[in-house]
Amino acid sequence: MKRISLLRHAEAAERSPAITDRERPLTKKGREDSRLMGGFLAKSDRLPGLALCSPSTRTRETLDGVNARLAEPLETMIDAAIYEATEEEILEAIKTLPDECDHVLVVGHNPGFHALGVRLADPHESDARELARIANKFPKGALAVFEFDIGAWRKADFGGGRLVQFTRPKDLRK
Repeated sequence: MKRISLLRHAEAAERSPAITDRERPLTKKGREDSRLMGGFLAKSDRLPGLALCSPSTRTRETLDGVNARLAEPLETMIDAAIYEATEEEILEAIKTLPDECDHVLVVGHNPGFHALGVRLADPHESDARELARIANKFPKGALAVFEFDIGAWRKADFGGGRLVQFTRPKDLRK
């Protein structure tokens, strides 16, 4: 079994001519939300064995916030292919992961994450309410977890996963 956890970067600074899009840092709220999601992951029954992260400042800072709440930081691969990627490109990056890893945390961006979150799930195997929430919006800092009954990453495909969890930072603040 393989598990893909998609974590959209937390809230970032507004676009500005003073910095490139790739260099936009997290806001104070974004840093808080990333630590909140890290605490949530730390309590989960299955931690990721690897983080696959976009090279942008906001994704790396989101991962830093998550790692700050874990007993040990996740082994991390920075992959430029995830920055401004389509859902197809993100899935292709996942398919190249080493099969020894059963659970990957992918930290990236919309619109690719939103589209990937909608397309990964088998609608017959996933909770319809949770799928509708993802279809409606994949907000900043949200985490979607999918399980696949496969032994090799190269077999991961659209419609082949079961959505097991969708959590937004605001769900944890309630």
